[in-house]
Amino acid sequence: MYDKITAYIRERISISYEDLYSNLRYFQLQTFAKGDYMLKIDQYCRFIGFLNEGLIVSTITDSTGAEKASDFIYPGCFFTYTEGLNSNIPSHKNIVAMEDCEVLMMRKEDLPVILKEHPKFEGLLNLMLAEEIKKLMLNEQAIKTISLEQRYLNLEKQYPNAFQKIPLKYLADYLGIEAPSLSRLRKRITKIRN
Repeated sequence: MYDKITAYIRERISISYEDLYSNLRYFQLQTFAKGDYMLKIDQYCRFIGFLNEGLIVSTITDSTGAEKASDFIYPGCFFTYTEGLNSNIPSHKNIVAMEDCEVLMMRKEDLPVILKEHPKFEGLLNLMLAEEIKKLMLNEQAIKTISLEQRYLNLEKQYPNAFQKIPLKYLADYLGIEAPSLSRLRKRITKIRN
């Protein structure tokens, strides 16, 4: 149950197993069925999650009220409503299980306790936030400088095990195009590969 989260943390900070496991007690295992919302727009996020198994999509609502994919969360990743981590603001995102998920959940209120008990976790939190910012900046830069085809191929390469599980609509949303255009792009790439 704790193998992936242990590996994630120990790759980023030097911490004894004793200190690590004393903090893992704050995480509770929860399961979500495909289609379950872990967080809805306008709700206050009260958790920090770590995805053990499954696939999650983060969505936003556009000006017409349509739900659009803004990010994907893969096994071995922490997730939360980052914008509300240090402030108590309602979410502008949904967090939805795209398939059955197994998640380790920690109450957001426990974070200050963990940081006080083990200051090394503050370094981990800073690294996680830096990784999130880097991901957002690289994605924004890619939209402006890399062709759609190359962004598609990069996404496919980055998440090969999850890529085929993501519905075409969500991939199109994430890439910023309409589903029929993405369908044509995929056909063109398939022809090139064959």
